[in-house]
Amino acid sequence: AAAGGIASVAADGSPQLGGDLDLNGNNIDFPTTANISDCLDEDDMASDSATMLATQQSIKKYVDDNAGSAKNLLINGCMTFSQRGGVTFDSTTNTVNSDDTVLLDRWILLSDGNDIVDVRKTVDSGGVSGKEDYISLDVETAQKKFGILQVIERDNIKSITGGTASLSFEAKVSNATRLSDIRAVVVAWDGGADAVTSDIISAWGAEGSNPTLVANWTAENTAANLSVTTSWARYTIENISIDTSGVWNVGVFIYQNNVATNDTVTDTVDITNIQLEAGATATSFEYRSKGEELALCQRYYAKTYNDETVPATATAVGAPHFGDNNTNNAIHQMFIRWHFPVQMRVTPTAVFYDVNSGTAGQWTESSGGGDVAVTVNQAGQNVLSAWMNTPSQADSRVRGHITVDAEL
Repeated sequence: AAAGGIASVAADGSPQLGGDLDLNGNNIDFPTTANISDCLDEDDMASDSATMLATQQSIKKYVDDNAGSAKNLLINGCMTFSQRGGVTFDSTTNTVNSDDTVLLDRWILLSDGNDIVDVRKTVDSGGVSGKEDYISLDVETAQKKFGILQVIERDNIKSITGGTASLSFEAKVSNATRLSDIRAVVVAWDGGADAVTSDIISAWGAEGSNPTLVANWTAENTAANLSVTTSWARYTIENISIDTSGVWNVGVFIYQNNVATNDTVTDTVDITNIQLEAGATATSFEYRSKGEELALCQRYYAKTYNDETVPATATAVGAPHFGDNNTNNAIHQMFIRWHFPVQMRVTPTAVFYDVNSGTAGQWTESSGGGDVAVTVNQAGQNVLSAWMNTPSQADSRVRGHITVDAEL
């Protein structure tokens, strides 16, 4: 939309310069026809060059403010994807709620012991807007510290290495007396590119003191009590210097620091819209498209199951299906191949599941031969192939599911 700007026309229908262009509330000033004519006059060149420079700067600011897809260095900060577990992780689920375990995509649970908190993904009902997905950390063992960590791949931190970064997130607690000390820290790793120790805690420490980090991890800001309440609010830690010498990776750790004041089983810490970005100021949360966010997650973990289906579920829905005609009706080898949805970070670790019971390490021979063991033949960042000995069936058909993991 323009108000007397480049989109306006004169009475004779010719283009009319001058005024400003309104792009989503961002006014960009343009020179008038007279100013452009004046630029041909050497005496006025300096002043009109300043006008043109101001115009260029206005356009650049608009582009920078609306660049999209590159601002948030974290993946799944909106807590939308939970490929490993659907809705809930506890001590009985396929992926259990143990210390140093990836649960919601890209987020590692760190806790002072195992089964300290159950982890849930809740949809469309949280955050300041009341419409966000969020992670809920539900206390199962009282008087223990816990939190969530994401480590960023080396090639994705170049915009903040040696510079500044700002962290923001939305959070609330169910009881602000028992869960009165929620903290956040940006940490830097100098122990080799993408070769991190994911359990960053050496000692959790007493209440009121920050945990001690393991070797090669350094806190880039001093974590302090953020005074999180029982209502959703946005918290920011700005102008953080990422100045650890030889930094290779950066992580974000948000944690519950109470011990002595005694949290209680079923107390919860809820978190969403976590963002780490370059610069001295925290800006609004970047919403990527769901497809883009999923593809970013799949660089580190992917599966053949539908998004909402927990791995190891007994289901044929979505299972790859391979078959051949075995004319000699003898036991023989069958090779299968799966191309990953996106190129993975490194060659992943694969787990196979049959469709009848969800048992790991095997696929189902669906022509009546039962389940057969699967062995990886070759794998890379884009595709894996595997083989299995199929039983004596004249028409062998096999199917099953696969998960692949390339986490840091």
